[in-house]
Amino acid sequence: MISKSATHDGISCLAGEPAGLPSTMTGMTVLDAFAADPDAASAKRGPEWIKLAPRGKFTARDGRVFDVDPELLASRFDREGIDLPIDIDHATVKKALFGESAPAVGWISKLEGRADGLYGKAEWLDEGLRVLAARTHRYISPTWKADDAGKVTWLHSAALVAAPAASMPAVASADLSATPEKPMLKAIAAALGLSEDAAETSCLSAISNLKARIDPAVHNQALDQVKTLTAELEARNTADHKARVEALLGGALEKKKISPAQRERYEALCATPEGLAQVTALIETLGAGLAPSGLDERRAPGDVATLSAEDRTVMRALGLSEEDYRKANGLTAA
Repeated sequence: MISKSATHDGISCLAGEPAGLPSTMTGMTVLDAFAADPDAASAKRGPEWIKLAPRGKFTARDGRVFDVDPELLASRFDREGIDLPIDIDHATVKKALFGESAPAVGWISKLEGRADGLYGKAEWLDEGLRVLAARTHRYISPTWKADDAGKVTWLHSAALVAAPAASMPAVASADLSATPEKPMLKAIAAALGLSEDAAETSCLSAISNLKARIDPAVHNQALDQVKTLTAELEARNTADHKARVEALLGGALEKKKISPAQRERYEALCATPEGLAQVTALIETLGAGLAPSGLDERRAPGDVATLSAEDRTVMRALGLSEEDYRKANGLTAA
């Protein structure tokens, strides 16, 4: 335990601390803790991601209280750019004090803050894999620096230990030859309507069955039907539009609202539904300008026909000059 008078210029090892080792010699606190992420490990290579500490305040088994901000520690790790060693029983801290060799059995190459705590990406050396396989040291224990309030400010290293100070699952909870759990496979099985323990072959078979439900020939036939129906609909719309144009201009000719010479021009304006609507509105405003009015046989001095108000309305609507209008209607030029 760390005494109240101890400064944080020293390391204190909670588990397996040599008798008489001063707690004020270095500046970090050791917490024997935390287990691997069981879903991230390849069984024959050891766990890839290991949980180093929980998020926020927690109490160790010996009563000490710590406060961990995963993002703070991960940020400092990124700034320093130095991989952290994984050793056995905190050898990097303890043996180094006496000048003894303390080789690493693995390296932490990345820190990551997650919802439930701080995780480290582990790269295991042969000795680390051997220890994990033997299950003599099943737990991971971080070595860190904390202030007087227990706020952790720096992660120094991690160790494989036999007795953790915090209650957590083991890193080496099973033989390294065991088949790892596959949470993604469970999710896929559930999506396919299979039980969570369905084998990979069952999932693949279900996926194949899904593909087989859609016959390519049926699919192509459906596409052809869509194309045929689309063409028929377009032809029907075209015929309907043409019939409406014929009815409009035929009625206008019959009522002498337009002349035969004007029909082609009006028909061009009716090429689109919008144009048809505009011409329909225009013709509704025209009177029977070509109906017998007594002017057909009359000529103004110089044998020049006088244009009616309706004639001039049509001229403006069609954008014709008086000369072009007279030519189109067989009237003597002014």
